[in-house]
Amino acid sequence: MLNPSKLSFRGFIFVIVAALMTAGASGEGVRDPWSGMNRGVYHFNDRLDRWILQPVSQGYVAAVPAALRSNVHNFFSNLGDTLVVLNDVLQAHPSAAYHDGLRLIVNTTFGLAGFFDRATPIGLVKHEQDFGLTLGRWGVPDGPYVVLPFVGPSSLRDAPASVVDLLLYPLSFVRPSRDQWGPDVLYVIDKRAQLLPFQATLDSSGDPYSLMREVYLQRRDAAVRVDQGKTNASSDEDPFTSE
Repeated sequence: MLNPSKLSFRGFIFVIVAALMTAGASGEGVRDPWSGMNRGVYHFNDRLDRWILQPVSQGYVAAVPAALRSNVHNFFSNLGDTLVVLNDVLQAHPSAAYHDGLRLIVNTTFGLAGFFDRATPIGLVKHEQDFGLTLGRWGVPDGPYVVLPFVGPSSLRDAPASVVDLLLYPLSFVRPSRDQWGPDVLYVIDKRAQLLPFQATLDSSGDPYSLMREVYLQRRDAAVRVDQGKTNASSDEDPFTSE
């Protein structure tokens, strides 16, 4: 099952090539000491994905016009920018917080609550941050690789950090809580639909589990290095910047 993480096309291709080069040689060593359990959870997630999420997302792509799907994706991306700004602040990156905060304001106002991306064309490109990267920025090691049921690849650092992100995501404040179900389901479908073009690459791998692990670990390592090395990365400098 593909993790609904935030990957640009260029970023995904960059890391998938690196993973294909190393997956066969890296083995399941110190970074994946719980590989037996992780593989079991991975296969559970994969079956769930193939039976439910993948066909639903394919139906969504087939039934909904591309322009409307783009609007939906932009809306959820704009909501996520609130967490990006918060983590910029927690990482003590004032220029990044200014950039991402300005992007949030532009898209929320001129982009009609984020349904239209008005910020990227004027140079306010999309960045990605989360609480796991914030912990990594301050030196917290990622720990062993973990595959979470229903979620996918994570680590001992990122798994609890993702709970913080979930609790702070704007939709979590919708009351009554039952009103969150509709947007949450659409959010998951949108994320899964974004990853459909990469399914063939995963399926063609001799060991999809190892490939997914290497993609996840290399991408997170690179993102932490970017956060530690500079305040704000442009899309030309950072292959993991969303487009």
